[in-house]
Amino acid sequence: MKQAESYAEEIAKRLGPITAVIIGSTSRGDFNAWSDIDVVIISPKLPENPLRRLDAVSSTSHPDVEPIPLRPQDAERLARKKAPVITEIIQGIILRDDLSIIPKLKKWQQKENIKQPMSQTSHGRGS
Repeated sequence: MKQAESYAEEIAKRLGPITAVIIGSTSRGDFNAWSDIDVVIISPKLPENPLRRLDAVSSTSHPDVEPIPLRPQDAERLARKKAPVITEIIQGIILRDDLSIIPKLKKWQQKENIKQPMSQTSHGRGS
């Protein structure tokens, strides 16, 4: 946990305000000695190119941290698609939420859950 907190601090110094959340086995408590620490980093300063995002959040001083970089608009899109990673983020261990995005993810996900039956048909109106 300390390693993930230190990692989030390092990335925040590099990128400015971020949201950082531990997901996966570490957040569920079923990790083992060989588990890495999956940390979602959400930042508007991440590059558009997904491969370049990894460069922006890589850290040689935290080799056990596996970063998952997202831009806020990517997180919103995934929430609207009800992607499982969003549920993991919402239920994960929040290291920092400088962007106040966690409540927004919950709202977007809930909104889409309500709309889902209508959006599955071509005749339904999404409002």
